[in-house]
Amino acid sequence: MAPSGVSACETDPVPHPSGTVQLLLRNMDSRTTVLRLRPWDTLDTVLHHLGEAIIRRGELRVTYDGRELPREAMISDLHLPPDAMLHVTSRLRSTRHPFAWALASAIVTVARIASRRPAAANAFPKLIKCFLNTVKPLDKKKSFGSTGAVAEYLDVFLQSGAAKVLVHFYLSSYVPHRVAADQAIRCFLHPDTRTRPNIVKVWTAPVLMELCRLIAAGAGRGDLLYMDLRGTLATVLSMPSWTPPRSPDLPPEWVAQQVCPFAKEMAQKVMADITRGNRNSVVLDRNLFEFNSFWSVMRRWVCELSVGSASRSESPWMTWLSMALMTMVRFLDGHMEQFEMGLQHWRWRASSSAAAATPRWTIALHSVWTVLAELDAWSELNAFRELCCKVRAMLLAHKTAVTSLVVSVGREWIGNIRWIAKHRDLLAFEARMHLALTMLPVLGDGIDAPPRHEVLVDRSRLMDESFGYITLAAHERLHAVLVVEFKHEQATGPGVMREWFCLVCRELFNPRIPLFLACPQDMRRFFLNPSSVVDPLHLWYYIFSGQMIGLALMHKIQVGVSLDLTLFLQLAGRHISLDDIADADPPLHASCKKLLEMDPSLVDSDGLGLTFVREFEALGSRKSIELIKGGNDIAVTSKNRCKYIHLLIQDSFVNCTKNQLAHFAEGLSSIFINWEFSRVFFQSLDVEDFNQMLGGSKDTIDMNQWKAHTNYNGYRARDCQIIWFWKVLESMTVEQQTRLLFFWTAVKYLPFDGFSGLGSRLLISRASCSCDHLPTSHTCLYQLNLPAYASFDMMQSRLQIIVQEHVSSSFGEP
Repeated sequence: MAPSGVSACETDPVPHPSGTVQLLLRNMDSRTTVLRLRPWDTLDTVLHHLGEAIIRRGELRVTYDGRELPREAMISDLHLPPDAMLHVTSRLRSTRHPFAWALASAIVTVARIASRRPAAANAFPKLIKCFLNTVKPLDKKKSFGSTGAVAEYLDVFLQSGAAKVLVHFYLSSYVPHRVAADQAIRCFLHPDTRTRPNIVKVWTAPVLMELCRLIAAGAGRGDLLYMDLRGTLATVLSMPSWTPPRSPDLPPEWVAQQVCPFAKEMAQKVMADITRGNRNSVVLDRNLFEFNSFWSVMRRWVCELSVGSASRSESPWMTWLSMALMTMVRFLDGHMEQFEMGLQHWRWRASSSAAAATPRWTIALHSVWTVLAELDAWSELNAFRELCCKVRAMLLAHKTAVTSLVVSVGREWIGNIRWIAKHRDLLAFEARMHLALTMLPVLGDGIDAPPRHEVLVDRSRLMDESFGYITLAAHERLHAVLVVEFKHEQATGPGVMREWFCLVCRELFNPRIPLFLACPQDMRRFFLNPSSVVDPLHLWYYIFSGQMIGLALMHKIQVGVSLDLTLFLQLAGRHISLDDIADADPPLHASCKKLLEMDPSLVDSDGLGLTFVREFEALGSRKSIELIKGGNDIAVTSKNRCKYIHLLIQDSFVNCTKNQLAHFAEGLSSIFINWEFSRVFFQSLDVEDFNQMLGGSKDTIDMNQWKAHTNYNGYRARDCQIIWFWKVLESMTVEQQTRLLFFWTAVKYLPFDGFSGLGSRLLISRASCSCDHLPTSHTCLYQLNLPAYASFDMMQSRLQIIVQEHVSSSFGEP
């Protein structure tokens, strides 16, 4: 039988000015606690106060004059005489863990003995180890094989009062008592059960919570043992196998109520780290881990409790929770405002000769993003919809700060900011691109990097051999550094790789290969060709196309190709609307718009003769397909015309190319580390963002920017050869300028930010050869070797030869 605890309450008949009734609680240790209750409070309220630290309050009962009082009765209805003595007892019950009760009772007994014989306290650590090791046989017995039995076993430690005894000795001023209790309590940090220790550790959470509560009350939250217990508790709560104990006597809110103080404490610590700019990485990481653990548990239980009900949403801990979340929002709002005020000054310092100190916000960058991510997660819950608006308003008010914060995050922490992708409209293109590119593999080139993937192709068999090297390669090989060479050519390096990308992509999107169709009004913008089935290998080449696009993005090479909105939206998992097809099929877009704008009476007159059928031409023959079952007999009316247009668009751009899309997406996704990264990549971008990253700038070349990003070796800017060179370039057409740039750098399409996005400056070097030679280039170094021509006419004639298409595509030197 489990021992019963007994306490006594004395009622005070004199009402206080506040209208409360006073109860004096005399504990077994002779301490007295005063409880003040309202006349309409129930007896269960008394038990709530008594059992805040007791998991199983349902086992307590109150008796008076030999009879048990109903727990639901109000104090005023009990009609108790003055100075009545109420007895609070725990209900006697049988137990499956008699040895646990014996050990727990031994701890209490040793405590009494140690008050007279201090050396007896040295037995505490051995008793706790024995208590924890005794859990081991339970897993071997069939009747005790469940984790619930482990929870019941450890619960004995709390019900027996052993936790309070140990903490009482830990708070003692007598050092030997304090040391013995410290060693005993620390046994719960790493329970050495030898057999399935995680089973025991998972279920120590209630014990750890109680120990933390007692030590914090007596020694404060700065106590070293308290912090170690709190850290272990955070680890336990973050275990996937941890689930709070459930029983009829345990209110579901218990876990949330117990975790609330820890969540509040860690929120305060993380905000303090951000404010101070804490540089101690060990402390920062520990605080962030515990912050995530406690707040994640809170969020999990709020979801399970369905707190949308009025009774729970008005509970004290829920009120505190809402206030704590709003406090974090206000804190970050003020933090970002201060950051924006100092950002301009810091940029000026960084660009000047003065040494720019590391801005404080970068020190606590991970802490800022951790709090933001937690706030975003809470804003997704139905009970906190107001928080969603607050978070969105904060991000909107500090777009500059948010953009800078995104760009400052490295790949190691990018998982913590994926959620910001759904707010891409608040980010500058620089931040959206940074977020998207971090979803791609890192190109490593060190000892630990995977071996390079070497590609050696013949220009005459460019597509066939490139297909074999890419599509037939293992996905892991494609995540490595790519090295490309052309057979029978000396040139090698990044310049050759850039040329190879441009040549292969030009062929893949060539109208002669029926994989893609160009938009009528923009021949650089493509969408899937439903008639690609004429090529028996078309699905394989869609995989190849997706891989080439992904590799170009990973290597940050602009290939001059753009995807139409209809194709991009499908890759991003978004729906296609009428306005989205305007570039891909202008006639269909115009006819659908006209149908929507028609007078309803005209549409209903059946004068149009439209039914739910799509007619199209495929492989030289006219075909038709029903949009819905029996669509040939369903006329289009003013009431169903929107549905007709929706089905027409879906069949024209989705249904007829679903196999092509699946294989193209398969090839593209294979370049990402996993599917989740591919999803976040497209969630981060709009179609114009994607096309700028892949296709490059559509603007004409800025000659002033070209000059500003060019250095000289052997020449000076005022030399006549350099003056002639730029004068000849300015007289060329845009196409000729593009060819010369390609000859010089193997860059056919500039990045969206022009020459500044190339990564390094261009170089014009004085060639040592005679003036009869043509210029040569080192494309890997962005270096043009320019002979010292004697006249402007000679300079112009030599450069005109270079910009011929068959010359600009080859290089004079490797």
